[in-house]
Amino acid sequence: MNTLLSAISKVWTLPGENEFILWLQSLGGKGSFLYYVMNFLSMLGEQTILVGIVGLIYWGFDKRRGEQIGLTMVAATLFNPLIKNIVKRTRPFHSGVGIENFRNVSGYSFPSGHSANSAATYVGTAVAYYPKRKWLIAVAVVVPLLVALSRNYVGAHYLTDVACGLLLGTALVFLVQLMFKVLPNKYWLYGGLLTIGLAGFFYCTTDDFFTSYGLLVGFTCGVLFEEKVTKFSNTRVWWRLILRVAVGGGIFLGLNELLKLIVGAIYPDYSQNVWFERVFRVLRYAVVTFTAIGVYPLIFAQTDKLWRKWGWVKDPVAATSDEQASETNASAEQTN
Repeated sequence: MNTLLSAISKVWTLPGENEFILWLQSLGGKGSFLYYVMNFLSMLGEQTILVGIVGLIYWGFDKRRGEQIGLTMVAATLFNPLIKNIVKRTRPFHSGVGIENFRNVSGYSFPSGHSANSAATYVGTAVAYYPKRKWLIAVAVVVPLLVALSRNYVGAHYLTDVACGLLLGTALVFLVQLMFKVLPNKYWLYGGLLTIGLAGFFYCTTDDFFTSYGLLVGFTCGVLFEEKVTKFSNTRVWWRLILRVAVGGGIFLGLNELLKLIVGAIYPDYSQNVWFERVFRVLRYAVVTFTAIGVYPLIFAQTDKLWRKWGWVKDPVAATSDEQASETNASAEQTN
């Protein structure tokens, strides 16, 4: 296996790729207006923002659409390191031609994870809501392209990295949509992704693989738990949407840090033990994602009672009926 990987893991660039990045960076260096704009655009393809988008749809508007978009994003995060650890292409700022690293990134370059994940999320959202929300098509085209361009500017990726990342994320959108329609049980898809991902334990050495596999495990278990136990209702009330996302995001980020603190207190040098750190990373992200997807929504029913008690929801019966009707219509749209 190592011999095979060494044979295909060559550093390569196409004509003009280095020159394009150098030209972009020449338009404005560190501290310039362009620098801050590009770093902001790069953030639109990062995990925190994308998880927030999925959370907004899943916890708020439509949990079934949110599930498909979320699974597409998780699939993109899984396939990206599986490919990266085979190709092992070095970052542009390691090319020795003067390209700067404006985003403090590490690891391998091909394909671009930000590009793949942003395409999976933004294109996935547009497809899930098509033709009801046609304006999302513009967002699905413009935002991933801007994210890709920003990754060139910050010196993290070549043009071929972002192009293939965009293609990977977009392809997964339509593949996941197709599998949800043709498979007799959607958990065949979940099981297939988990099985494919097992290969990464034999050759992947970067943290992003173990993070993504944990996300997939937690997402799978969380969706199953929600369907069998939680069964929460969506809401379109704006302040409840914001509250659900804010609390959910806090749980996702806070629980992750809490688990690291607990294990660090028990085993201070765990990060020096490579396999312990990898297994702990998988388990940590599995627990965090399972909690956010399956367990956290258990409180929605209780908080809804509290809002009614305080008079914040004036017509709970009508509101609940509207939400259930919306979910039924959304399910019918997906079936058709």
